[in-house]
Amino acid sequence: MGLIKKVTVSYSTRIYILGPDDTLYRLASAKFSRMVDDPTRHRVERFAGQRVRMAEVIVEVRDRAPCAVVRLVYEMLGFDAEGRLDRDAFIRRNAALAELAMNSVIPRMVDVEKAVVDAGSRFVARGGTWHPSAALDQEFLRAALDETPCKRL
Repeated sequence: MGLIKKVTVSYSTRIYILGPDDTLYRLASAKFSRMVDDPTRHRVERFAGQRVRMAEVIVEVRDRAPCAVVRLVYEMLGFDAEGRLDRDAFIRRNAALAELAMNSVIPRMVDVEKAVVDAGSRFVARGGTWHPSAALDQEFLRAALDETPCKRL
């Protein structure tokens, strides 16, 4: 009788930052959380005074090896002159994205005669996103699946 091997499946969030010179950096999720929670104490001087491109990737992991990309979101991150994350802009954009997602799932009760289109959230959300070239998109996918090395922050 053969043994049945139990496969462990989990999900991992991976954060990548694309530097101004197109160098790809991996940023530990815990470090990114600390940057959002307390930007004053958790700075990235390398990106001081810059606005950089970021990718947040959710990866399916089987037996401790990444096997598939489940979700890939491209955002922009701003840093002040001392390398502190612009937390307020990041939170505003993510709140706007959440509002847009909720609006598509939960319809609002509105008076049709007085309805006004509130596009504010849409504009805020779009201002924090970017779209990579096909080649760059593939680079992020390969990095997320550990197929290509990248520097760590």
